[in-house]
Amino acid sequence: MTYNSVAEIYDSLEQARARLRRSVEGLTPEQERFKPDSARWSIAELVEHIAASETSLLGLFRKMLARAEAERLRREEGAPFAPVSLERFAERSRQKFEAPEMIRPAGDVPIADSLARLEQSSAELRGLRAGFETFDCSRLRFPHPAFGPLDLYEWLAFNGAHEARHVAQIRALRSELPAAS
Repeated sequence: MTYNSVAEIYDSLEQARARLRRSVEGLTPEQERFKPDSARWSIAELVEHIAASETSLLGLFRKMLARAEAERLRREEGAPFAPVSLERFAERSRQKFEAPEMIRPAGDVPIADSLARLEQSSAELRGLRAGFETFDCSRLRFPHPAFGPLDLYEWLAFNGAHEARHVAQIRALRSELPAAS
């Protein structure tokens, strides 16, 4: 997908969050923790990981936006927004990756707690929107452990793509769940 504005990226983030909420509705505590094998995360662990990842990204966003302000990287009035796309990562995104330690799930967090954490981080992310719109975030880069340097707009779009990837995993895992008792 190609994004032609910060607003489009934010709309995509909101849509990804709505899909996440729908994907975990109606699960019993046993279904939340179900793992078809020891090598896979449970649905609760996937949601915990998404929450940890977004919290980590918020720290990056705050730091980089503060840098943009300090370096006076304001977007020029009326300057066109350079389209943002993650298509160049599409092939690699199908691979299995090892999550960095700081965003690996502990495995004991109920989905409701992770969703509450995500609601808080979503509110913080919405609060950063003006910074993404004010500054030229294409000039700010930070390395992704698997994809290399991403600019800040790509990181913002990545947040939604990352969530969408795990929602697909949740849906697949739901098809393997034992019936609720």
